[in-house]
Amino acid sequence: MGNIVNKGLKLWILPDEDMIRVLNQNMGNARFVWNRILSNYNELYELFRSHGYPLKPNIRNFNAILKMLKQEYSFLREGESTSQQQVFRDLAKSFNRFFNGISNYPKFKSKKNPKQSFRIQKMGITLK
Repeated sequence: MGNIVNKGLKLWILPDEDMIRVLNQNMGNARFVWNRILSNYNELYELFRSHGYPLKPNIRNFNAILKMLKQEYSFLREGESTSQQQVFRDLAKSFNRFFNGISNYPKFKSKKNPKQSFRIQKMGITLK
């Protein structure tokens, strides 16, 4: 089997006011989606557990929650949709890592954290 090589590219951008607004919107949407899906999953988990049914976190459940969030919060439709889909994929990975004993339980994202980010996937290219 061949070696897998991951490459990264760091860019220095000088955004104008409109670009700053779009970047802040997408970072805020990503944080909001992460926190809401995590919160909704925690509530659903407790509800299912109280009735004796285990609820495993998976992409299908998280995608359904995202669809409901987009119906409830119109500002999510203004942002980049692939970045919001990437959020629930990342959250599913985080849960898998937790259940496999690799990492801690997923935490809520804070606006005060200096590292704010979102990822966009277009035509096989991932931008972070």
